[in-house]
Amino acid sequence: MARDTRSRTRQETAVAWCGGHAAELAGVCVPLIGGALFTPWLDLISVAWAALWAANEIRLHRTTRTARQAAVATRPARAALTSSTAPTGRGTADTDRKEAKA
Repeated sequence: MARDTRSRTRQETAVAWCGGHAAELAGVCVPLIGGALFTPWLDLISVAWAALWAANEIRLHRTTRTARQAAVATRPARAALTSSTAPTGRGTADTDRKEAKA
């Protein structure tokens, strides 16, 4: 079965998200690690940065709601998956596997 080249896997989506948010992730993680290693006061920087990041993401989500809904409404339907797991043109009787002959 050929994979649709326009859709991404969950791993590709996660990697793309992490790459696009590298600055935000560093802004939260670096002070958090520094707070664990040096002084807990650095954790306040991490909390403040995380709060700003969350506020920005919520604002972005709200302002782009109509565009996202339009994109989902106009997306073409995906092809249905077939229920057959056997290769085409070949049954399970002519295989050399013990499970298929039983």
